Amino acid sequence: MKKVFYFFVLFFFYINVAHSKSNIAYLDVQLIIDKSDLGKFYKKKISNKYDTIKLELEKKEISIKDEQILIDNQKNILKEEEIKKKIKKLNNKVINYQTLRNEYSKNILVEKKNYSIEILKILNPIITNYVEINNIDIVIEKKNILVGIKSLDITFNILEILNQKTKEKNLLNEN
Repeated sequence: MKKVFYFFVLFFFYINVAHSKSNIAYLDVQLIIDKSDLGKFYKKKISNKYDTIKLELEKKEISIKDEQILIDNQKNILKEEEIKKKIKKLNNKVINYQTLRNEYSKNILVEKKNYSIEILKILNPIITNYVEINNIDIVIEKKNILVGIKSLDITFNILEILNQKTKEKNLLNEN
């Protein structure tokens, strides 16, 4: 009798049966940011700003190149002191140009980051609401998934909802 009792005790302690059904989904946040109407709107704003900056920098670059050509052409005519002054002035222009270019690059990166943060502020409640409505236990970023069933991908569902919310709140008419 003792042997049977020990057998049942050992049997129940060593059996680990997991009968849980976890509802898991994954999504590609970067794709949502890039492909959403709001993301495209912000991208266009950044692109327009970048194009304006690019034109300004190109004008400064042409001015610097023209001045360098002028100095090179005048090397035989001008005195050495005057050439050194012009070269020093040119070097200062080059340094200012490089500083300005770096500053513009940093500003563009900061603006991209700020726009992404704005989209995520709108996106997080949408994802939370979607998870609650569809009884999803966990959502994983797609970049952390090696292989997954397509039916677990909720990216395009969230993208549609985000685009609807964007239109409802009229977010594309911001200045």
